[in-house]
Amino acid sequence: MLIRKNISLDDKYLKKLQPLLDANNGNLSAAVRDTIEVSDTALLYHKSIDEAIRFLKETPAKEELNETIQNGENIVINKTMLEWLFRCTRGRLTDEELVNELINPFEIQNMKQLEDYLNRVSRSYQWVIRTSIKCEDINNPESALVLISNSTVHSRDFFAQLVAHFLSRWKQLDVEHVFRRSNSTQISFKRNTSISSNEIMPGIRKHFGYLDILCKELDDNTEFWTQLMYTYNAERFNLVTLHRSQFEIFATGEVPNPTKILERLCKQSVSDMTLPDLLVQFRKMYLSTQLVKNIEISLEPGNESVTIFHDFKDERVIRNLIKYFSNIFLENGTPFETLSYSSMIVFRFFQGQESDNSNLYLMESTEESK
Repeated sequence: MLIRKNISLDDKYLKKLQPLLDANNGNLSAAVRDTIEVSDTALLYHKSIDEAIRFLKETPAKEELNETIQNGENIVINKTMLEWLFRCTRGRLTDEELVNELINPFEIQNMKQLEDYLNRVSRSYQWVIRTSIKCEDINNPESALVLISNSTVHSRDFFAQLVAHFLSRWKQLDVEHVFRRSNSTQISFKRNTSISSNEIMPGIRKHFGYLDILCKELDDNTEFWTQLMYTYNAERFNLVTLHRSQFEIFATGEVPNPTKILERLCKQSVSDMTLPDLLVQFRKMYLSTQLVKNIEISLEPGNESVTIFHDFKDERVIRNLIKYFSNIFLENGTPFETLSYSSMIVFRFFQGQESDNSNLYLMESTEESK
Protein backbone atom coordinates (compact mmCIF):
# COMPACT_ATOMS: atom_id res chain seq x y z
CA MET A 1 0.00 0.00 0.00
CA LEU A 2 1.38 3.39 -0.99
CA ILE A 3 0.76 6.28 1.38
CA ARG A 4 1.57 9.82 0.31
CA LYS A 5 2.45 12.42 2.98
CA ASN A 6 3.90 15.90 2.86
CA ILE A 7 7.12 16.48 4.82
CA SER A 8 9.04 19.67 5.55
CA LEU A 9 12.82 19.72 5.32
CA ASP A 10 15.19 22.60 6.00
CA ASP A 11 17.84 23.34 3.44
CA LYS A 12 20.57 21.89 5.72
CA TYR A 13 18.84 18.49 5.69
CA LEU A 14 18.41 18.59 1.90
CA LYS A 15 22.15 19.20 1.64
CA LYS A 16 22.78 16.17 3.83
CA LEU A 17 20.50 14.13 1.55
CA GLN A 18 22.35 15.25 -1.56
CA PRO A 19 24.61 12.15 -1.83
CA LEU A 20 21.51 9.93 -1.67
CA LEU A 21 19.67 12.15 -4.16
CA ASP A 22 22.61 11.84 -6.55
CA ALA A 23 22.61 8.08 -6.10
CA ASN A 24 18.87 7.97 -6.92
CA ASN A 25 18.95 10.40 -9.86
CA GLY A 26 17.27 13.14 -7.83
CA ASN A 27 14.38 10.99 -6.63
CA LEU A 28 13.59 12.41 -3.17
CA SER A 29 11.29 9.52 -2.22
CA ALA A 30 14.02 6.99 -2.97
CA ALA A 31 16.55 9.03 -1.00
CA VAL A 32 14.22 9.13 2.02
CA ARG A 33 13.63 5.36 1.75
CA ASP A 34 17.41 4.79 1.78
CA THR A 35 17.71 7.03 4.84
CA ILE A 36 15.03 4.98 6.63
CA GLU A 37 16.87 1.74 5.79
CA VAL A 38 20.11 3.13 7.22
CA SER A 39 18.35 4.33 10.39
CA ASP A 40 16.58 0.99 10.82
CA THR A 41 19.86 -0.91 10.54
CA ALA A 42 21.58 1.49 12.97
CA LEU A 43 18.84 1.03 15.57
CA LEU A 44 19.24 -2.75 15.41
CA TYR A 45 22.71 -2.40 16.98
CA HIS A 46 22.38 0.86 18.94
CA LYS A 47 19.92 2.17 21.50
CA SER A 48 19.40 5.52 19.80
CA ILE A 49 20.20 7.54 16.71
CA ASP A 50 22.62 9.68 18.76
CA GLU A 51 24.52 6.58 19.86
CA ALA A 52 24.68 5.34 16.28
CA ILE A 53 26.00 8.72 15.11
CA ARG A 54 28.72 8.70 17.77
CA PHE A 55 29.71 5.20 16.72
CA LEU A 56 29.94 6.19 13.07
CA LYS A 57 32.06 9.23 13.92
CA GLU A 58 34.49 7.07 15.90
CA THR A 59 34.72 4.33 13.28
CA PRO A 60 37.37 6.01 11.05
CA ALA A 61 39.59 6.57 14.10
CA LYS A 62 39.16 2.93 15.14
CA GLU A 63 40.01 1.73 11.63
CA GLU A 64 43.11 3.92 11.59
CA LEU A 65 44.12 2.57 15.00
CA ASN A 66 43.60 -1.01 13.80
CA GLU A 67 45.94 -0.33 10.88
CA THR A 68 48.67 0.95 13.23
CA ILE A 69 48.23 -2.17 15.37
CA GLN A 70 48.55 -4.40 12.33
CA ASN A 71 51.73 -2.70 11.14
CA GLY A 72 53.27 -2.85 14.63
CA GLU A 73 53.25 0.86 15.39
CA ASN A 74 50.84 0.36 18.31
CA ILE A 75 49.85 -2.59 20.49
CA VAL A 76 46.79 -3.55 22.51
CA ILE A 77 47.29 -3.37 26.28
CA ASN A 78 44.96 -4.30 29.11
CA LYS A 79 43.41 -1.23 30.75
CA THR A 80 44.26 -2.43 34.27
CA MET A 81 47.86 -3.05 33.24
CA LEU A 82 48.12 0.41 31.67
CA GLU A 83 46.76 2.03 34.82
CA TRP A 84 49.36 0.11 36.86
CA LEU A 85 52.12 1.45 34.59
CA PHE A 86 50.84 5.02 34.96
CA ARG A 87 50.63 4.66 38.73
CA CYS A 88 54.07 3.11 39.17
CA THR A 89 55.83 5.64 36.93
CA ARG A 90 54.19 8.63 38.61
CA GLY A 91 56.80 11.19 39.63
CA ARG A 92 59.15 10.27 36.78
CA LEU A 93 59.61 12.53 33.78
CA THR A 94 58.95 11.40 30.22
CA ASP A 95 61.75 11.54 27.64
CA GLU A 96 61.46 14.40 25.17
CA GLU A 97 61.49 11.92 22.26
CA LEU A 98 58.24 10.37 23.53
CA VAL A 99 56.68 13.79 24.04
CA ASN A 100 57.46 14.78 20.44
CA GLU A 101 56.15 11.45 19.18
CA LEU A 102 52.76 11.95 20.82
CA ILE A 103 52.59 15.74 20.35
CA ASN A 104 54.08 16.68 16.99
CA PRO A 105 55.41 20.26 17.35
CA PHE A 106 55.40 20.82 13.59
CA GLU A 107 51.61 20.45 13.46
CA ILE A 108 50.96 23.04 16.16
CA GLN A 109 51.38 26.80 15.85
CA ASN A 110 49.20 28.16 18.65
CA MET A 111 47.30 27.14 21.77
CA LYS A 112 44.01 26.56 19.95
CA GLN A 113 45.69 24.16 17.56
CA LEU A 114 47.27 22.41 20.55
CA GLU A 115 43.85 21.94 22.17
CA ASP A 116 42.36 20.52 18.95
CA TYR A 117 45.41 18.30 18.41
CA LEU A 118 45.29 16.83 21.94
CA ASN A 119 41.60 16.02 21.65
CA ARG A 120 42.15 14.46 18.23
CA VAL A 121 44.99 12.31 19.59
CA SER A 122 42.82 11.26 22.51
CA ARG A 123 40.04 10.14 20.16
CA SER A 124 42.41 8.32 17.82
CA TYR A 125 43.91 6.32 20.69
CA GLN A 126 40.47 5.61 22.19
CA TRP A 127 41.28 7.53 25.37
CA VAL A 128 38.42 9.29 27.13
CA ILE A 129 40.57 12.28 28.09
CA ARG A 130 39.25 15.70 27.12
CA THR A 131 41.51 18.79 27.07
CA SER A 132 40.48 22.43 27.36
CA ILE A 133 42.95 25.35 27.18
CA LYS A 134 42.28 28.94 28.19
CA CYS A 135 44.67 31.84 27.60
CA GLU A 136 44.51 35.48 26.49
CA ASP A 137 47.07 35.21 23.69
CA ILE A 138 46.91 31.96 21.72
CA ASN A 139 50.20 32.67 19.94
CA ASN A 140 52.50 33.87 22.74
CA PRO A 141 50.70 33.37 26.06
CA GLU A 142 52.12 34.80 29.28
CA SER A 143 49.96 32.35 31.20
CA ALA A 144 47.54 29.53 30.46
CA LEU A 145 45.04 27.28 32.19
CA VAL A 146 44.79 23.67 31.01
CA LEU A 147 41.88 21.49 32.14
CA ILE A 148 42.18 17.74 31.56
CA SER A 149 38.92 15.89 32.18
CA ASN A 150 37.73 12.26 32.48
CA SER A 151 39.79 9.07 32.86
CA THR A 152 41.75 8.34 36.08
CA VAL A 153 44.03 10.65 38.04
CA HIS A 154 47.12 8.64 37.03
CA SER A 155 46.20 8.73 33.34
CA ARG A 156 45.52 12.46 33.55
CA ASP A 157 48.86 13.05 35.30
CA PHE A 158 50.71 11.24 32.53
CA PHE A 159 48.85 13.22 29.86
CA ALA A 160 49.36 16.49 31.79
CA GLN A 161 53.08 15.84 31.96
CA LEU A 162 53.24 15.53 28.17
CA VAL A 163 51.41 18.84 27.78
CA ALA A 164 53.67 20.50 30.37
CA HIS A 165 56.81 19.28 28.59
CA PHE A 166 55.51 20.59 25.27
CA LEU A 167 54.54 24.03 26.63
CA SER A 168 57.87 24.29 28.42
CA ARG A 169 59.86 23.50 25.29
CA TRP A 170 57.89 25.50 22.74
CA LYS A 171 56.19 28.29 24.71
CA GLN A 172 58.54 28.77 27.69
CA LEU A 173 55.66 28.09 30.09
CA ASP A 174 56.27 26.51 33.48
CA VAL A 175 53.81 24.77 35.81
CA GLU A 176 52.66 27.10 38.58
CA HIS A 177 49.93 25.06 40.29
CA VAL A 178 48.24 21.67 39.85
CA PHE A 179 44.73 21.03 41.18
CA ARG A 180 43.61 17.40 41.14
CA ARG A 181 39.92 16.61 41.49
CA SER A 182 37.95 13.37 41.20
CA ASN A 183 37.28 13.74 37.48
CA SER A 184 39.63 16.50 36.32
CA THR A 185 43.11 17.91 36.67
CA GLN A 186 43.71 21.63 36.31
CA ILE A 187 47.19 22.98 35.59
CA SER A 188 48.07 26.67 35.60
CA PHE A 189 51.10 27.79 33.60
CA LYS A 190 53.17 30.95 33.70
CA ARG A 191 55.94 32.15 31.40
CA ASN A 192 59.46 31.54 32.72
CA THR A 193 62.29 32.97 30.63
CA SER A 194 64.96 32.49 33.30
CA ILE A 195 65.32 28.83 32.36
CA SER A 196 66.60 27.60 29.00
CA SER A 197 64.01 25.82 26.88
CA ASN A 198 66.32 22.78 26.87
CA GLU A 199 66.27 22.52 30.67
CA ILE A 200 63.58 20.97 32.85
CA MET A 201 61.43 23.75 34.29
CA PRO A 202 61.40 23.77 38.13
CA GLY A 203 57.58 23.61 38.23
CA ILE A 204 57.55 20.48 36.07
CA ARG A 205 60.13 18.80 38.25
CA LYS A 206 58.25 19.77 41.41
CA HIS A 207 54.78 18.63 40.32
CA PHE A 208 55.54 15.78 37.89
CA GLY A 209 59.22 14.80 38.29
CA TYR A 210 59.68 14.73 42.06
CA LEU A 211 61.00 11.14 41.93
CA ASP A 212 63.03 11.51 38.75
CA ILE A 213 66.47 12.09 40.30
CA LEU A 214 65.86 9.36 42.88
CA CYS A 215 64.80 6.78 40.29
CA LYS A 216 67.72 7.57 37.96
CA GLU A 217 70.14 7.17 40.86
CA LEU A 218 68.53 3.84 41.78
CA ASP A 219 68.83 2.67 38.17
CA ASP A 220 72.50 3.68 37.97
CA ASN A 221 73.57 2.26 41.36
CA THR A 222 71.03 -0.45 42.05
CA GLU A 223 73.24 -2.76 44.12
CA PHE A 224 74.50 0.01 46.42
CA TRP A 225 71.10 1.59 47.12
CA THR A 226 69.35 -1.75 47.52
CA GLN A 227 71.85 -2.81 50.18
CA LEU A 228 71.71 0.59 51.87
CA MET A 229 67.91 0.57 52.04
CA TYR A 230 67.96 -3.02 53.30
CA THR A 231 70.42 -2.00 56.05
CA TYR A 232 68.37 1.04 57.05
CA ASN A 233 65.23 -1.07 57.18
CA ALA A 234 66.88 -3.87 59.17
CA GLU A 235 68.23 -1.33 61.68
CA ARG A 236 64.89 0.49 61.86
CA PHE A 237 66.51 3.65 60.46
CA ASN A 238 68.82 3.98 63.48
CA LEU A 239 71.69 5.00 61.21
CA VAL A 240 73.21 8.46 60.71
CA THR A 241 74.33 10.02 57.43
CA LEU A 242 77.38 12.28 57.72
CA HIS A 243 79.83 13.69 55.22
CA ARG A 244 83.11 11.76 55.33
CA SER A 245 85.12 14.85 56.35
CA GLN A 246 82.68 15.64 59.17
CA PHE A 247 82.82 12.09 60.46
CA GLU A 248 86.63 12.33 60.54
CA ILE A 249 86.47 15.52 62.66
CA PHE A 250 83.87 14.01 64.99
CA ALA A 251 86.09 10.91 65.37
CA THR A 252 88.95 13.10 66.68
CA GLY A 253 86.68 14.55 69.35
CA GLU A 254 86.29 17.94 67.64
CA VAL A 255 83.12 19.53 66.24
CA PRO A 256 82.95 20.24 62.47
CA ASN A 257 81.18 23.17 60.82
CA PRO A 258 78.33 21.90 58.59
CA THR A 259 77.61 25.29 57.00
CA LYS A 260 79.31 24.64 53.65
CA ILE A 261 77.42 21.40 53.08
CA LEU A 262 74.09 23.11 53.76
CA GLU A 263 75.06 25.93 51.38
CA ARG A 264 75.91 23.47 48.60
CA LEU A 265 72.53 21.78 48.98
CA CYS A 266 70.62 25.09 49.08
CA LYS A 267 72.84 26.74 46.42
CA GLN A 268 72.88 29.86 48.56
CA SER A 269 75.05 31.36 51.25
CA VAL A 270 73.68 30.87 54.78
CA SER A 271 74.49 34.50 55.60
CA ASP A 272 72.27 35.63 52.70
CA MET A 273 69.31 33.43 53.63
CA THR A 274 66.33 34.81 55.51
CA LEU A 275 65.78 33.15 58.87
CA PRO A 276 62.50 31.41 57.83
CA ASP A 277 64.17 29.98 54.70
CA LEU A 278 67.15 28.82 56.75
CA LEU A 279 64.93 27.08 59.30
CA VAL A 280 62.94 25.27 56.60
CA GLN A 281 66.12 24.07 54.86
CA PHE A 282 67.70 23.15 58.20
CA ARG A 283 64.75 20.95 59.12
CA LYS A 284 64.67 19.30 55.69
CA MET A 285 68.38 18.48 55.71
CA TYR A 286 68.81 17.18 59.25
CA LEU A 287 65.67 15.09 59.28
CA SER A 288 67.07 13.24 56.26
CA THR A 289 70.44 12.64 57.96
CA GLN A 290 68.75 10.82 60.90
CA LEU A 291 71.15 12.69 63.19
CA VAL A 292 68.17 13.56 65.40
CA LYS A 293 64.75 11.99 65.93
CA ASN A 294 62.60 14.99 64.99
CA ILE A 295 62.77 18.73 64.35
CA GLU A 296 59.98 21.24 64.87
CA ILE A 297 60.25 24.84 63.71
CA SER A 298 58.25 27.97 64.48
CA LEU A 299 58.18 30.66 61.78
CA GLU A 300 56.00 33.11 63.66
CA PRO A 301 57.60 36.58 63.22
CA GLY A 302 59.40 37.58 66.40
CA ASN A 303 59.00 34.09 67.83
CA GLU A 304 61.13 31.97 65.48
CA SER A 305 62.58 28.84 67.02
CA VAL A 306 63.91 25.35 66.34
CA THR A 307 63.15 22.44 68.67
CA ILE A 308 65.36 19.39 68.15
CA PHE A 309 64.40 16.04 69.67
CA HIS A 310 67.10 13.40 70.20
CA ASP A 311 67.76 10.26 72.22
CA PHE A 312 71.43 10.77 73.13
CA LYS A 313 72.38 10.21 76.79
CA ASP A 314 76.03 11.29 76.95
CA GLU A 315 76.31 14.97 77.96
CA ARG A 316 79.45 15.38 75.83
CA VAL A 317 77.57 14.25 72.75
CA ILE A 318 74.72 16.67 73.47
CA ARG A 319 77.14 19.59 73.97
CA ASN A 320 78.88 18.76 70.70
CA LEU A 321 75.55 18.51 68.94
CA ILE A 322 74.57 21.99 70.20
CA LYS A 323 77.89 23.42 69.04
CA TYR A 324 77.55 21.63 65.69
CA PHE A 325 74.14 23.18 64.94
CA SER A 326 75.11 26.54 66.44
CA ASN A 327 77.76 26.99 63.75
CA ILE A 328 75.00 27.30 61.14
CA PHE A 329 72.97 29.87 63.04
CA LEU A 330 76.08 31.90 63.94
CA GLU A 331 76.89 32.09 60.23
CA ASN A 332 73.40 33.45 59.55
CA GLY A 333 74.03 36.28 62.00
CA THR A 334 70.67 36.24 63.80
CA PRO A 335 71.13 36.39 67.61
CA PHE A 336 69.83 33.35 69.45
CA GLU A 337 69.85 31.49 72.74
CA THR A 338 70.02 27.77 73.32
CA LEU A 339 68.24 25.70 75.95
CA SER A 340 69.14 22.06 76.48
CA TYR A 341 66.91 19.48 78.14
CA SER A 342 67.32 15.72 78.61
CA SER A 343 66.09 14.84 75.09
CA MET A 344 65.46 18.22 73.53
CA ILE A 345 67.47 21.21 72.31
CA VAL A 346 65.76 24.55 71.66
CA PHE A 347 67.16 27.43 69.62
CA ARG A 348 65.30 30.73 70.11
CA PHE A 349 66.04 33.64 67.78
CA PHE A 350 65.90 37.39 68.29
CA GLN A 351 65.44 39.12 64.95
CA GLY A 352 65.91 42.87 64.77
CA GLN A 353 68.84 42.88 67.17
CA GLU A 354 72.45 43.30 66.14
CA SER A 355 74.34 40.07 65.72
CA ASP A 356 76.87 39.52 68.49
CA ASN A 357 78.35 36.34 69.82
CA SER A 358 77.61 37.63 73.32
CA ASN A 359 73.94 37.00 72.52
CA LEU A 360 74.58 33.26 72.30
CA TYR A 361 73.57 31.52 75.49
CA LEU A 362 74.03 27.83 76.24
CA MET A 363 71.58 27.14 79.04
CA GLU A 364 71.40 23.55 80.27
CA SER A 365 68.27 23.08 82.33
CA THR A 366 68.05 21.10 85.51
CA GLU A 367 65.23 18.75 86.34
CA GLU A 368 63.56 21.54 88.34
CA SER A 369 63.60 23.97 85.39
CA LYS A 370 61.74 21.63 83.03
